[in-house]
Amino acid sequence: MILDDVAPRGWDARIAFPLQSTGFAEASRALGHRPLFAEDARGQALVLVRRVPVPLLAGWTARAKAYAHAHHPGFLPALAERLRGLGISHIKVGDSLWGVSGAVPPGWDTLRPVRYHLLVHDLRVDEAALLAGTRRMIRRHLRKYADEVTVTEVRTRGDLDAYLRLAAETGERMRDRDVAAVYPPAYFEAIHREMVPRGQAVLFLARARGAPLAAAAFLVSGARFTQIHGCSTRDRVLTPRQGPTFIFWHAMRHARALRCRTFDMGAVTPTDDPAHPHHSVYEYKKLWGGRLETLRSAELVLSPWKHRFQERVLAPMWDRLHPVYLRLFSGDPLPEPALASPLLELSGQEHRS
Repeated sequence: MILDDVAPRGWDARIAFPLQSTGFAEASRALGHRPLFAEDARGQALVLVRRVPVPLLAGWTARAKAYAHAHHPGFLPALAERLRGLGISHIKVGDSLWGVSGAVPPGWDTLRPVRYHLLVHDLRVDEAALLAGTRRMIRRHLRKYADEVTVTEVRTRGDLDAYLRLAAETGERMRDRDVAAVYPPAYFEAIHREMVPRGQAVLFLARARGAPLAAAAFLVSGARFTQIHGCSTRDRVLTPRQGPTFIFWHAMRHARALRCRTFDMGAVTPTDDPAHPHHSVYEYKKLWGGRLETLRSAELVLSPWKHRFQERVLAPMWDRLHPVYLRLFSGDPLPEPALASPLLELSGQEHRS
């Protein structure tokens, strides 16, 4: 197995989903991750490593997320053993955007299932049927403001700046509600620069008479069109124009034109509790119809002692410390053992945790 911080030649032509791409790897650096590219005949993974680069803490805080697609059941165990050797204590296999993909070893008891929920729409129906599946409120808003609201792709620097302002405004609102939502400008700039030209992502911006209302980012694959971020204004003069509603409808039509088979609106938290921080998002997305599906991801604890320390000591402080981490430590390299060779080889022998 090759494990390197430089993507092998032709990497993007072999990936299974845009979250494995070199462009997303670059965007992830802005979130404090160090990307590693893992590949052999059994599978392929983009591994995002994060740690707190402070003496004494560094060795206790290294964690990883793996966006993996396995052709053979031996790929994930072999990858886990390699990451264990780099001092990684915990691996998330996928997340709420893309889960476990491909062949998983039967009976791999240490792999713990993690489940997310998505509202998914079948795009193989015509536009009329798609619109008919929404609640009356959605259709009424689309008719009422059709002459005022326009949605376009983010193409120019001015468009991107408008997106960034909406993202910053939304991030502040979410932090006020103790919902972690730190996305620095460099994250969206990398997606726009690296992924949009390759057809792996698209950013949309809704305006009413020139004023930005809402924006969103989506991943594009042959089968799926997936929301990864959304933001909007809270200017009371502008919110009645329903910017997010026009973004979603435009995105659905765009995805159909690309012949994507499904459209998903990002993860939701099914809850009837109005006090839950995600309740309003769930209620809004239900207005669009669709079917509730389970996305299966997983996690693997490689070092119980380090993982226990992270969960009991670091996790309670993380939401507040994360913005500071991004400003001070984003892109910091791993300790020396991980940098011993620019190209790390692992034998083809299968390993099991």
